[in-house]
Formats: sequence, C-alpha cells, structure tokens
Amino acid sequence: VGGGLLVVAQRIKASDALDARELQSRSVAETIAPSPDSPEQLIEQMRVHTLEILLSPDLVDLVGAGPEQDLLVRVRALRRKVAMDLGIVVPPVRTRDSVDLPRSTYVVRISGVEVGRGEAPAGRLLALGDDLANLPGQAVVEPVFGLPGKWVPAELRHAAELAGATVVDRVSVLITHLGSIIAQNAPRLLGREDVRVLTEGVKQVNPSVVDELIPGLLTLGEVQRVLQGLLAEEVAIRDLSRIYEALTLRAKVSTEPERLVEAARMALGPALTAQYAHDGTLRVVTLDPALEQSFVEQLRPTETGTQLLVDPVRLDAVLDQLRGAVSRGEASGQPVVLVCAPALRPALHRLVALGLPRLAVLSYGEVTGTGVQIESVGVVNGVHALAA
Repeated sequence: VGGGLLVVAQRIKASDALDARELQSRSVAETIAPSPDSPEQLIEQMRVHTLEILLSPDLVDLVGAGPEQDLLVRVRALRRKVAMDLGIVVPPVRTRDSVDLPRSTYVVRISGVEVGRGEAPAGRLLALGDDLANLPGQAVVEPVFGLPGKWVPAELRHAAELAGATVVDRVSVLITHLGSIIAQNAPRLLGREDVRVLTEGVKQVNPSVVDELIPGLLTLGEVQRVLQGLLAEEVAIRDLSRIYEALTLRAKVSTEPERLVEAARMALGPALTAQYAHDGTLRVVTLDPALEQSFVEQLRPTETGTQLLVDPVRLDAVLDQLRGAVSRGEASGQPVVLVCAPALRPALHRLVALGLPRLAVLSYGEVTGTGVQIESVGVVNGVHALAA
C-alpha cells in the first residue's frame, strides 16, 4: 500500500507544481500573446483535455476568491482526497470561461464530452431542506443527491439556517458535483500510463509480485482493465499489492476479466465490507434461496462476461421488491447492500444497476470472515419482499 500511495502523492505534488508553472507562464504569455489564428493557438484550441471545467463569464469570480473559496485551491484539495480514497491520480483540471454558456452555468467535460452541468449564481447560497417555502430564491434540485433546494441571497444565510436549511456556498456545490463525476467516471480517468506508474510504486515495496504478474501472466492493458472494473463499482484500488497478489494466483487459472475482477474483490473483502458497514454492522438484503438458485441456473457465459437471462416482467418485479426493501432498510440513515452467491454477483450487479445504480452488490465470500455483524433488513423471494 505504501509504495502505491507514495507514488500517488509524488504525482499530485508534481502536477500541482506544473499547475503553478502553467499559471505563471500564462500570465507572461498574456503580455506577448500570439495571434488567435496562429498555428500555436489553433493547436492549443484543438487539444482534448482529460478533465475540464467551463464557467460562464459571470462565474469567473470563483477563481481567486480567497483561500477557502478559490475554485483552483479546492480542486487541488479534491484531487488529493480522491487519490487517498480511490487510489488514482486525477489528471490536472483545466478551468476556463466560455461565452457560449448561459448565465450562472458551469459544465464539466471529460475528454471533450460534457458529463455534468449545474448552476452557481453569483451572490447566492444554496439552501437545502424540505421546508423552504418562506425563503425567496430559485427552486432547484441539488445535482448529486437530488435534494430540493433554493438559491437564496447570500445575506439570508442566517435566516435560511434558522428555517432548518443546510446552507452550502457556490464553490462547495461545484466541488461536490465534480467529486461525484470523478468517482462515477474513475475508470475512464485511469489511463495506461497511470497504471504503469502505480505498478512501479508497487514494485518498490513488493517487487516479486510485479515481476511474476507483468508481463508473464497479464499485460499492462489487462491489469488496467481489471482496475477499471473495480473502480466501476467504486472499489478503491489503494491496496495494489493485495490486488496484484490475487491476480497472480487467479491468472494462472484464467485470464477472463470478470474472473480476475472477482478474485481481486475477494482479496479486498474486509475493505469492501468496512466501506458499507456502520458501527460494526452490515445491513443486507438477500435473495430467497429458491429465487437465487433459479438465477444461478439462468446464467450464461458471453464474451463480455456472464449474463443473467431473466424475463423482463420478473426482473421488474424483483427490482420493485429490492427498492422497497432498500428503502425500508435505509430509513435509519444507514447504507444497505445486496448480498448473493459469488457466481451470481457480477451478472446480478449489472441487472440491478439498471434500476438501482447506487445499490452495492456483494458476494457471500466478500462479507464472510470480515468480523462485522450481519443484519438482514429484507429477503426478496420473487413474489414479494419479506421484512426481516
């Protein structure tokens, strides 16, 4: 773990220094800026940046607004947080204004493609709560959690707080949205070169496992695909040594990506369980044994992994039952996960994600022997959800 995090920290420090140099060189370049039609400028405009924030002209005040409110400072802090949480180095975030955007609008793009859009009107704060009728301002839906809110004048912060609202500043709204987008798109942000650098970090502390794994058993591209598969389900890849050890054992039997991902997940079982446990207890929804067995019998191998062949009507019924069980389980404010047979987990997750994209699906093997207490909050039997 140490080697990987050391490399991550070094990469962040280096990119922060690069950001500073770019800002300095930009200020110098502005005094001797070439013609907008020069080849250099056209080439720069053609570049596709991995991660980019576009701001409408009236939002440029978010940049350089003081240590706590400077968007660039907060972005750098977010990159460090993501590195420590997920184990990946987020590429530098290019920030620029765009006259094409409507007033108060920001856009987040990955590789030139818009992946998120929101508003952060000047002179306003976002008040979140269920009882906002007496507060003036534009009613909105918060982009990450879907909470009802209003953009209220900044001078009404105290009044909004007295009304029971949670008040969030503009930069925090944007940063929270950006963080959610990064987490959801982490697989796209993990490039081949990133994997090479992270692997070099593992080699510093565990050279034998790297020498055995790459390239003897797996190529760097195959390792990248496994890590992307983990990130796709918000599984952190900080413990690369453990992941690589699991891949070394599994790759001697099979190099199918799905099987490799499942082997890595099994090795990370305690960390996965801890991610969703609360006060040492994991709240779970399970499938009735008869339903689970019928699902296992309906598994079919494909080139992209195992698929679960379920009648659409039955699938809709199961998803409805899961929604009810999860809703009741989360009423106390604690997360709930779906637990199933190991052979079923990847295919079931893909199906569940169609209707419950935020519901984590773990296997029995991933939660067994982790030291947490298991609390059942529901059983789905294919006909109706049975309360635990």
